Amino acid sequence: MLLICGSEVGRRLAQHRNAIEAAKDAGVRLIAYTSIAHAGSTDMELAAEHEAIEVALEESRLPYTLLRNSWYLENYTDQLGSYLQHGAVLGSAGDGRVSAATRADYALAAAAVLLRDDQAGRVHELGGDVPFSLSELAEEVTAATDKPVKYQDTVC
Repeated sequence: MLLICGSEVGRRLAQHRNAIEAAKDAGVRLIAYTSIAHAGSTDMELAAEHEAIEVALEESRLPYTLLRNSWYLENYTDQLGSYLQHGAVLGSAGDGRVSAATRADYALAAAAVLLRDDQAGRVHELGGDVPFSLSELAEEVTAATDKPVKYQDTVC
């Protein structure tokens, strides 16, 4: 079973516990859960809920695999109009780099995991092949559109 993380922050743990119990009742042999990159070792606020869900999976005693997806490339491409309108990519990443991949890439990885028999207990840290900074993203948008776009770090 592929358990795709819900989007209702603050409500996901209860929702996912329900899904885990339903999987147990249905005799599911493996749950592959789409978690967040480096859950359990990052202080990113969103990671705490994912970490709790990972613990719930462990406590369920069902075989599971963790698909710790990095950021979705669509988080950036969906904002292209705003970047062009304001001439800026806003963020608080400094010079940090992200290994984003498309949702389709993550779906292919999930399918590959679900089709194999040796995945129980595995943790897959997933992301794109070429990490980039938000400054580099702004440069690529500028190059592709001939409209000036800069990265603006919003950290105070």
